[in-house]
Amino acid sequence: MQSPRGNIEERPIRTVARNAAAALAAAALVVSLAASADAASRRAYCDQQAREYADQQTAGDTVGGAVGGALLGAGVGALVGGGRAVGAGAAIGAGAGALGGAANGSAQWRQNYWASFNDCMQGY
Repeated sequence: MQSPRGNIEERPIRTVARNAAAALAAAALVVSLAASADAASRRAYCDQQAREYADQQTAGDTVGGAVGGALLGAGVGALVGGGRAVGAGAAIGAGAGALGGAANGSAQWRQNYWASFNDCMQGY
């Protein structure tokens, strides 16, 4: 039997095919959203783990730099100032050591963070 829109027997098949395609597209969207949520959860977990690791590995770098700089500054101050400049040398050395320790610690922190983060993402 013919109608203006085509064979009547073909219409149910087209409708079923269209509905099946829509259902498959919806299922693919749900799977995609679930995978996206899992990836975001994985990134958040690995970010936290990497931050904790980097903090543990670089704790004390600034303090260590300040102490080392203070000792070096005190020694240089004693040599140059004949004992009167020990305090000033220690203060200047501590400041320079703290800045150097912080700069070095920051670079080391980033290196530790990314190494830990990438390891976590690969093994998650």
